[in-house]
This record gives sequence, structure tokens and C-alpha cells, in this order.
Amino acid sequence: MKKILLLIKFEALSFRADKGLLLLTALMLAAGLYSIYYGTQEIARQRENLAELEQLETHTIEELKKKYPGEADAGTVAYYFPVFAQNQPQPWAGLALGQRDVNPYYLKLRLLNLQAQLYDTENINPLKVLSGNFDLAFVLVYLFPLFIITLGYNVLSQEKERGTLPLLLSQPIRLSTVVISKLGFQVILVLGMAWLLSILGFIGAGISPDGRIALWLLVVTLYCLFWFGATFLVIALRKNSSFNAVILLGIWLVLTMVLPSLMNIYVTVSQPLPQGIDLTVQQREAMHSGWDKPKEETMQQFYALYPQWADDTPIKGRFSWHWYYAMHEMGDQAVKDLVQAYKSGLQKRQALTYDLSGFSLPVNAQAALNALAGTDLDSHLQFMESIEQYHVSLKEFYYPFLFRQLPFTHADYEKLPTHRFTTKPATDLVLGGITKLLFSTVLVMTGGYLFFQRKN
Repeated sequence: MKKILLLIKFEALSFRADKGLLLLTALMLAAGLYSIYYGTQEIARQRENLAELEQLETHTIEELKKKYPGEADAGTVAYYFPVFAQNQPQPWAGLALGQRDVNPYYLKLRLLNLQAQLYDTENINPLKVLSGNFDLAFVLVYLFPLFIITLGYNVLSQEKERGTLPLLLSQPIRLSTVVISKLGFQVILVLGMAWLLSILGFIGAGISPDGRIALWLLVVTLYCLFWFGATFLVIALRKNSSFNAVILLGIWLVLTMVLPSLMNIYVTVSQPLPQGIDLTVQQREAMHSGWDKPKEETMQQFYALYPQWADDTPIKGRFSWHWYYAMHEMGDQAVKDLVQAYKSGLQKRQALTYDLSGFSLPVNAQAALNALAGTDLDSHLQFMESIEQYHVSLKEFYYPFLFRQLPFTHADYEKLPTHRFTTKPATDLVLGGITKLLFSTVLVMTGGYLFFQRKN
């Protein structure tokens, strides 16, 4: 043990004298610090946008009160007053933005047909989506492996190429001790940086101490150890530095880009599902066809679903608010089976993706960190489900005014239902990801040990 500690000390001195590695380490730290700043600022921007939505709702209510100083028609209010379903971010979201840069984190909602509104979101700059967000999870999952490869690809081959290996082995020291000492120093360095950046991220994001911190650090630790295990496995082949670098970069390329792309193609082909815009078009076609139907026919179909609002009074005139909203409801009912199939397909895709993530450790680690932060696809699907429930609450609020011909007063604005959704961490997915990381890490380290012993 004393020999290992002494070699680690000399490795630290050698590292301190290497200006190239010092510069690389500084750049990695700078990238990590910037990723923390970027992630927390992005979440702060989203919070500001959500706060502005609340101000917009208040302003709209004041305008409607001025426009209708007395009693108003509830149908008019429901049509002109949009409410907002909000997906409030957790502090953890600043460390792993996940799906929050792709899927909407708020939705403007009215009493109209739901399905068309679920996919009626703001346009997103495709170049921004292509480049992605530079959060701490990105640095740890995609850049740290390159840092580990740069540090460790030549720990043994460099000694051979410099001609210093025979001098080392002439001392009362084993080759395995030399390799373990060199890699040991690098493990201390990398894990120290990863833990430091994580702790700074926790502080910067305002995260309260809880069990998720331990899970985050465990995921990061196992993931870094996996890449050190892969590096040790390649080193154990006793090839030259160029061979080691090419093989390790090839492994990184396959695990971070090739396999995820192939997995995405397989999931898309094996679990096809309609596009959201197709649902919207079909729903709108069904809804607009209601303009050509007799109003009584639409109302009878509506009353079959909502008998509590049944009214035999015929609709007078060409337009009636309760008929109009009933027509929108029947438009949603026309695509009910298709919507259920779409949601089921999304869930199957997510389950299949999770099952396949064991073949790509970067995907697995990213999924675990996103699940901890509540920014994964499951969290977004839960948000969409909460929107559907919120739309039901809006109907339950407005329908008594519409079908009982009740006046809408200023006091009723305060009774409008609101929506504030906050995701919870998917601990079971995180634990499953940790299991896969642990298995893969043990596998590559065992393989490296066997190859190393065989060469000896």
C-alpha cells in the first residue's frame, strides 16, 4: 500500500508538471461551471415566463371586468379568457434540463376541443433543439468520458514508448502496481472534479439536501468508474498509444452516438404511432362537420355522455354557446380511441427505450439523471395527463353556467380552477439505472483484470 501511495504522489507531481493536462483540466472545470450557470439561468428564465403568465391571466380578468361591468355570458368568458397549464420546474431541473428544452412547459387552454390545443404550442428554433442545452448532466455524461480517455489511454504505453518501463520494473515493484497507481490518481482527480461540480451545482440550483443527492453522486461515480474500467480493459491489451486512443474514442463514439441512433430507429420502427398533428387534423375535421349537422343531433350525442345536463328545450336561433361547446366535446370524442392508442404507443416506446438503455451507458446515465430531476419523458407525459384532468375541471366549472343559463359575475372569476404541476423524481427508474451501471462497471473491470493477468 505504501508503494501505491508513493507512486500516486509521483503521478501527481508529474501531472502538475504537464501544462497540457493542466490546461485540459482547467477547461473541463470551466465547462462544468458554465453548464451550471447555463442550466440554472435557463430554469430561472422559465420561471419568469411562468410568472408572466399569471400576470397575463390577472390582466385579462381585469379587462373582461371592464368590458362586462355587470353580469356576463359564461360562453363568451370561456371563449375569450384563456388559462394556462403550467409545468413548474424543480430546482434539480437546472442540472439536467432533459425534455424541458424540447416539450412545452406550459400550455394555453380554453374550453374548446382539447386535442387540438394539446399540440398547439409555440414554434421552437430547430437549430437550438439540434445543438441541445449545455447543462451539467451533458458535461458529466458526454465530456467527462473524453477527459478520462485523454488522461488514461497511455498510462502504460507511454512508459514503454519512452523506454522508462524497464527502469520501473527493475525496482522491487510489480507492473500491476504501476498501472493501479497511475489510474488511481486519475480516478481521484476525475471523481474529485465530478463531485465538486455536482456540489456547486446543488448550491447554485438551491437544492435542499435529501436522498437524491446521494443517488446523483452514485450515478456519476459509477459512470466515471465504467469509463476507467473501459480504459483499463484497452490498456490491458498492451498496445501502443495510438491504438489505445483510437479504440477508446471508437468506444465513446459507438456508445454515445451510434447505438443511441440505432436504438431510436429500432424504437420508431417497432412502435409506430400517429403524429400529434394527425390527431389534431382528424379532430378538427370531426368538429367542423358538426356545423353541417342538425343541432339536435349533436345535443343528443352530447346528452348521452352527460345526462346530467340533458335539456329538452330546443335551441333557438343559429347559434348557442352550449351547443357550440357540446360540438367541441363531440370532436374530442370522435378521436378518443386514436388518442388512447397514441398515448399507449408513447408509453410503450418509453418502456422499450428504457429496456434498451443498458446497451448504451451514456443513454442510461442521462436517463437516470433526468429522472432524478423530473425532466424525463415520463414526467412530460404526466404533465399532459394533468392537462387533460384540468380540462375536465374547466368543463365542470363552466357547464352549470352554460346549461342552466346562469349569469357569470365578477366574483366567479375567483372560482376559476387553476393548474400548477410539479413532477416528482422517478426513483425506481434511477435505481434500475444504477443497477445497469454497476453491472457494466464490474463487467469491464473484470474483463480488464483477466486480460491484464493473461498478458502477464
